[in-house]
Amino acid sequence: MLNFKILGVPVQVQPIFWLMAFVIGGGFGIEPNREGFIAILLSMAVIFLSVLVHEFGHALTSRTLTGVNPSVSLVAMGGLATPNTHLTNKQSFWVTWAGPLAGFGLFLITLLGLIFVYGPSSGLHFAFAYLIPGIDPDQRFLEVALNMNRFVFVGVTMLLFANFWWSVINLLPVFPLDGGQIYAAVEPSQIKVVTVGMVTGIIAAVAFLIFGRLIGAVLFGFLAYENYQRLQQIKGGYR
Repeated sequence: MLNFKILGVPVQVQPIFWLMAFVIGGGFGIEPNREGFIAILLSMAVIFLSVLVHEFGHALTSRTLTGVNPSVSLVAMGGLATPNTHLTNKQSFWVTWAGPLAGFGLFLITLLGLIFVYGPSSGLHFAFAYLIPGIDPDQRFLEVALNMNRFVFVGVTMLLFANFWWSVINLLPVFPLDGGQIYAAVEPSQIKVVTVGMVTGIIAAVAFLIFGRLIGAVLFGFLAYENYQRLQQIKGGYR
């Protein structure tokens, strides 16, 4: 168990987080050589940084609004920022938004770095041709890619992917993802919150399966089932 503090906020990293980072970073497809080993370590470091920035978005906003020092844990499926105090619905709304916004901020810093080094046209095209299906890489993409060594390419593309797509996906209205918590902060009906979460989770799981993303399909299948269980518990409480 790794424990440390950043800006006065205690952080705990559970061992299973590193296993998750290894799997998501492509560890099972690692090349059996020094370069492959360095590449997977770099991917894990970027995942660690990205999750930590996301959780500190939550944590620092919580501390600003409440004056109470929060804590952060990096766990199996990402991270958890605990406010260590009661949040009102309004506070919860802004604290929850702050995580994805911090991720988008790290994405923007990476994008601006590409623009600074390679120019607006090449930097923007490289980033969005990598991220968005349907945008065909052209000479600008190749010029940027060929000017990077392998490790810079791994680090930059992982920073782009993790902080753009993870932030977008995390805003889906599936409880307990950030999007589900934001919806719960403005929707008084718990039945609606978990029903929307269940349906959205099923749709997302099917979409991930269609695109061959097994980890995403399993995750959202589990979240859909979790929302289904919550729905049954809520309905049971009304009997």
